[in-house]
Amino acid sequence: MSRQNSDSSKRQASPQSGKRSSRQLSRTRGKGVYQSPWRLSPRRQEARVRCLAAINRVRRGESKSLSAAARAEKTTVTAIWELLPAAITQHRPGGRIRVKASDRYSAKVQVLSKQGVLSVTARGSRQRELAGQHRATYLRVLQGKEPPSALKRYRGTKIGGHELISDYELLLSFAQAGDVGQLDSFYVSPDTSA
Repeated sequence: MSRQNSDSSKRQASPQSGKRSSRQLSRTRGKGVYQSPWRLSPRRQEARVRCLAAINRVRRGESKSLSAAARAEKTTVTAIWELLPAAITQHRPGGRIRVKASDRYSAKVQVLSKQGVLSVTARGSRQRELAGQHRATYLRVLQGKEPPSALKRYRGTKIGGHELISDYELLLSFAQAGDVGQLDSFYVSPDTSA
């Protein structure tokens, strides 16, 4: 009986009881840990905004390569790999790094809605692109480069739950009140976000 008790105590104190198996370790090794943009430090959030701007430059055709876009936005390709890995792809090691057609990263952007200038969360590259197109359109309308009817295509369009401005008269009233002049940058920097 004493032999049986000693065997059972050895089984309970097995070194494997608190350790992960090599199979479990291989599943977790080498995978990047996703961090919510709201948990990043202000410095990392600013870096993320520059990375998003670099990716947008490539998508708009303003830069031919990701490295040129990164230089223009004062960031690096390494930072983009680290902060926005799902937005880019590389088919083989040492090969060209390409920007994907779309991504699912959210970012705080400034939009002009019926309520005025708002900071809203644009979910994914499609909403970020739509917000940027809307901004460019109403600025061109105010400059007289496009007719007021250009705003009509944004009627009923929402970003972050807020409808984008599509009424020319309301746009003029915001411009006269100086609200349009408050729109410094497209992306909201971390120190001004609420």
